[in-house]
Amino acid sequence: MDKRTFHILKRTLTSAVVRALLQPMKLLQLKKNRVLFSSYLEKQYSCNPRYISEALEGLYPGKLELVWAFREPEKFAFLKERGIKTVKARSLKMAYYALSSQVICTNSYFKPSLPRRKRQFYLYTWHGGGAYKQVGRFVQMPLIEKIQTRMREGGASLYLSSSKAFTRLTLRESFGYRGEVLEEGMPRNDLLLHPDPALKMEVRKRLGLKDDTHLCLYAPTYRKDTKVHEQGLEYEKVLDALSRRFGGKWVMGYRSHHVTMYKDNARLNEGALCLTDYPDMQELLLISDALITDYSSAIWDAAVGGKRAFLYAPDLSAYQSERDFYTDIHTWPFPLAESMDEMTNNILNFDEDKYAKAVKKHLSDLGCCESGRAAYLSARRIGLVTGVEKEK
Repeated sequence: MDKRTFHILKRTLTSAVVRALLQPMKLLQLKKNRVLFSSYLEKQYSCNPRYISEALEGLYPGKLELVWAFREPEKFAFLKERGIKTVKARSLKMAYYALSSQVICTNSYFKPSLPRRKRQFYLYTWHGGGAYKQVGRFVQMPLIEKIQTRMREGGASLYLSSSKAFTRLTLRESFGYRGEVLEEGMPRNDLLLHPDPALKMEVRKRLGLKDDTHLCLYAPTYRKDTKVHEQGLEYEKVLDALSRRFGGKWVMGYRSHHVTMYKDNARLNEGALCLTDYPDMQELLLISDALITDYSSAIWDAAVGGKRAFLYAPDLSAYQSERDFYTDIHTWPFPLAESMDEMTNNILNFDEDKYAKAVKKHLSDLGCCESGRAAYLSARRIGLVTGVEKEK
């Protein structure tokens, strides 16, 4: 048994034991107006849960008890000023709130150590749009990891979906989910579909970007083999190509995946703004003039928001053998490079009109469901479940 499998086995057994010990807490009375949120494994106030939470604040002020779980709740004290409670993840207090909330909303799997209650409403938003990297049943993993994944997936009452392809390939085929799906898009993408000029100015000011400076965001996805990140972009070459092709001054911003967290990697941050700790990825996409990633579903967000997006995938063959994609990556509309020479050539030869037409077709082929009202509609659904919204 390798080290990773042993670690997964240990976590799965621990979760099963804790889940069994917490079973008596299922006798707690559900609080009808209580809603518990978590984002990216309780690390952030971000993504779809954030925008649903804020929509609830606006729609039903003072009518709901909103609770957020964080690993480091002291970092999110500003929420208390808005009347939102924060609890420490992996604590007995979180277990209490999780097992007494009428609604639980998360952008990933929910904690396998917590029992599921039939009368609770679990809103799973997921954290990626489109249908790119294979997940769930399509991914090769040891049996014990599959068991842990099933424990995490359990209980979903409603999934949000960004596209018909996501519903079919990810939810139905990969997760085996047969329940209700709300095909109205991702709440976090409402921001990109209805950009706020004032917010753009505010975010740029926070990052210290001058008016004449363009931001290129580099955001690679999660890897089991982290060595590939040492083959990162040569920022100077990329920035030079961007300036030559699109004009103006460009800076690079690097954002790590929330699991791998390479914020301390000197190689990746040298010559770039370190944006790994920035609270919300969507705000970075909002102000970006170009995105470079490899296989991250951030390309879906970029496409929906009308952003230029490039793929830099020096480990493409290895990644495909490990995980692969739902559709051939070469058919995606985003220029693909496996080397730095290809990367700079793709930028220098970028055709705006051709790209826009290809992206439009891509979104249509995947059955894009982004409505720009996903946060509002999700909040309305929670309102109905909790009883603060009445059926019309």
